[in-house]
Amino acid sequence: MSREEDVAAAAARLWADRDPEALLSSGARELSPGTATDWGLPASAWELASRGEAISLAGGIPDPSTLPAAALREALDHALASDDGGALTYGGGLGFEGLREQLADRSARELGLPASAEHFMLTNGSAGGIAIVCAALLDRGDIVVSESPTFSGTMRTLRGHGARIVTVPVDEDGCRTDALAATLARLQAEGRRAKLVYAIPNFHNPTGASLTLERRRELVRLAAEHGALLLDDDPYGEIHFDEARPPSLAALAGGRGVITVGTFSKTIATGLRVGWIEAEPELIERFTRMRFDMGGSPLLHRMIAGFIESGGYGDHVGRMRPLYARKAEALQRGLRQYAEPYAEFRGPRGGFFLWVRLRDGLSTDAVQREALAEGVVFPVGRAFFPDHAERDDDPGSDYIRLAFSTASVEELEEAAARIARACERAAGG
Repeated sequence: MSREEDVAAAAARLWADRDPEALLSSGARELSPGTATDWGLPASAWELASRGEAISLAGGIPDPSTLPAAALREALDHALASDDGGALTYGGGLGFEGLREQLADRSARELGLPASAEHFMLTNGSAGGIAIVCAALLDRGDIVVSESPTFSGTMRTLRGHGARIVTVPVDEDGCRTDALAATLARLQAEGRRAKLVYAIPNFHNPTGASLTLERRRELVRLAAEHGALLLDDDPYGEIHFDEARPPSLAALAGGRGVITVGTFSKTIATGLRVGWIEAEPELIERFTRMRFDMGGSPLLHRMIAGFIESGGYGDHVGRMRPLYARKAEALQRGLRQYAEPYAEFRGPRGGFFLWVRLRDGLSTDAVQREALAEGVVFPVGRAFFPDHAERDDDPGSDYIRLAFSTASVEELEEAAARIARACERAAGG
């Protein structure tokens, strides 16, 4: 046996009985194995969807038939031809200034919030932005107040940074600010305070709700009063079905005390992995201290900047809004036609999701199981409640989330019929 083989054999023997779990950080040990999101789906559902054997209402991703590949290729070619030196080198922690300037211009024009490139940091999607915010602001044990239900991916990020999550409920008009007021007052009376308040005010995931103007103002006021920064997760804000985009929390706050994260994943394509943080420049500067990845892709940043500058992005988003509105209506129409005895819902005014309550005590697990047999994939509601594992009751036990963005109009109508048959069998009919 050679010396190299002796070393390899010794290393294998020495590591054989060592537990990788013991090597993990405290944050990693708190997270369960699996993907970055608790999807509320069995493994068989992913297999069916990936093989094209089911209609997927599982993930909020853009319609694959609309991905602007040709326009992006043209913008990419232009970026390489006009600025190959900058496009193919490290881009720095803030990201390409030209794209940040365009984001600032859109913020001023569409949201009424004067901003400059210094108010923006480009990130690896909005999820990457949230991770940077957490790394910069949260110490282990810090309290974050979150809506419930909410996006489970962010809850994993918060837990991975050691946050203690306190929840407040969501209804058809978004975050219950009366419950938020009571929660913040209780924390203050106990000598504790929230470091962050996490909210999805526009076309909420999973409920589809849009926070009312009165509640937006109250949310801003309460957070400021209690010294908590507002973390506004806004991946769907541009996908509004009405004429006007809802007013942003940052604009209502005059730009103070609000951190907004956004992304091109929902408006262009998830594979771009380009998002941003918008905040006061003094916060942006501090966020860059916690960036250790050498920044995002300067090439993709320039490509997207060119796509925006050409007018292609605005035209693309303008076409997407009515498309997703038609899809939302098709799914609702199908459910009213086929599943009316079993389901009730309130139609969203934007975004990708329909939050459906099952009537008469129907088991969401049973309906999901029967729907899989019918060839329809969707998550159950409990996956979106951060504290579902610790509670004695079963939060979200009456709800399923249906994402209408990916399937075609015809598939959505067919999915509604299949869901109705699944409900009928689950009810013992």
